[in-house]
Amino acid sequence: MKKLICTLFLLACGFFTAASPSDGNVVSTSGQLQAAALRTPIEEGNDLYGLIVDTEGAPVEGVVVSDGFTCVASDANGIYQMARNKDAFHVYYRIPADREVPMTDGRPCFWQRLSDNRQRYDFTLGARQPVETHFTLFCLADPQTRDAEQFNRFVSESVPDIREHAAECTPPVYGITLGDVISNNRTKYVTPVIMPLMVEVLREEQIGMPLFQVIGNHDMATHPELSPGSSTYDLAARRDFEAVFGPCDYSFERGNVHIVGMDSVLLLDETHNPSSYERGFTEAQLAWLQQDLGLTEKDKLVIFCTHVTLDMIPAGQQQTILGLLEQFPEAHIMSGHSHRNRNYFHATSDPEHVIYEHNHGAVCGAHWRSTICAEGTPNGYGVFEIDGDSFTNWYYKSVRYDKEYQIRLYRAATRYAYDDRPQFIYHNDSQIVANIWNSDAKNWTVEVFENGVKTGEMSRFRDYDAWASGYLAGVLGRKTYPKQTDHLYYYTLKDADAAVEVRATDPFGNTYTQNIFTTNLPTDYPTVENYPKQ
Repeated sequence: MKKLICTLFLLACGFFTAASPSDGNVVSTSGQLQAAALRTPIEEGNDLYGLIVDTEGAPVEGVVVSDGFTCVASDANGIYQMARNKDAFHVYYRIPADREVPMTDGRPCFWQRLSDNRQRYDFTLGARQPVETHFTLFCLADPQTRDAEQFNRFVSESVPDIREHAAECTPPVYGITLGDVISNNRTKYVTPVIMPLMVEVLREEQIGMPLFQVIGNHDMATHPELSPGSSTYDLAARRDFEAVFGPCDYSFERGNVHIVGMDSVLLLDETHNPSSYERGFTEAQLAWLQQDLGLTEKDKLVIFCTHVTLDMIPAGQQQTILGLLEQFPEAHIMSGHSHRNRNYFHATSDPEHVIYEHNHGAVCGAHWRSTICAEGTPNGYGVFEIDGDSFTNWYYKSVRYDKEYQIRLYRAATRYAYDDRPQFIYHNDSQIVANIWNSDAKNWTVEVFENGVKTGEMSRFRDYDAWASGYLAGVLGRKTYPKQTDHLYYYTLKDADAAVEVRATDPFGNTYTQNIFTTNLPTDYPTVENYPKQ
């Protein structure tokens, strides 16, 4: 493994000296580079402009281009133009659904870095392709590695699982990381060592798919030389991340789906404390989102990807975002940050139109201290199958488990605690409890069979997972880690001695079963060889 880290480090360091992904020129049909003439006059005051062409050099109309503040569409001559914002860092385009995702060094690359002495930036789109009526989207929240041990676990446990599962899915497969690629981009070790290693391992050839990125609070870097408490300070905090992965507020399209990635962290603290940040968006970001969605066909399925959950940001911003999303027949929010798996609904102005948020369990679980998240969900990631403008399936894939593993089952009276962590609320001798981590409060049915006969349905409740609490707080000594969850279910058996099976059916008709009761806690630190079993 040490040899692997050294190899990846050398390769990753080479990335930072690589050439720019685009030089602003156009490839002519003869294969020669040339500066194509602009057939549309550039209006006075528009100091950021360029030409969008296909692989044959023909202009392409209707491609949305942005500097992170303004969104415009290319005209019939393939020309886009805008007044460049003084804080802009990139110029980039929205990847159309009928174009291949452009890849550079194994990463999606649809931008150019802006320079002070240049105004024109041209783009050549990827090859035209049929619009993908079906695709699979992987959502990875919080890999969050900070040292060699955590990176080794990510490489040896998570990466092979993700790559192998992607190969099993119906292609094409795309992915998006929902923030916190690393754990604190402010330390002398993480920034020069772990970040380049993560950059390398998140390439398509390693992870098994083109992987887009969303920035998280741990990915941001303080700049003591700048004045804190300003938008400039916040923008500077994300420059290291943007220099590698590209814009932090962007969108792209696959099939009939519009996918948005946005920065939901504001680093404005006057003390330069890396743990002190605000959750939310600037007014400029919300204006960008309004423009982006305003240039989006209203029959699209919209997937809004962000690090922080929507219920953690200011109420007024929540309503603004929900108001923008409810323009579309269906919209879903993908988030991370909480290190818990939660599926829940946001109301809009139309009682019949709710917006579903998928808050993903972390790839790193409880910060790589264990193999589970704060409320018992195994380390893992979300998988979403999409046809046209609709989801046809989604599930949570636990690392090192089959995708059918969706339930942990308990005898409710069993005590798992090594300290004063609570038992389940329901804990008499005849009661059972199931943790069904990808369930929601509306669309799942959870049935109980005793000796092969259905005797009833389980009821949903909120509590600590007693087994997870015993594991995290008792075995690992992390008493602040356990969190409550509402994806627990209880039931009182008719026959306490019966053979029991729990069957959980999701919104797509998938039925997951469990008949094994989890009884024992792991007794030592988790390793690849010593993985806690159900």
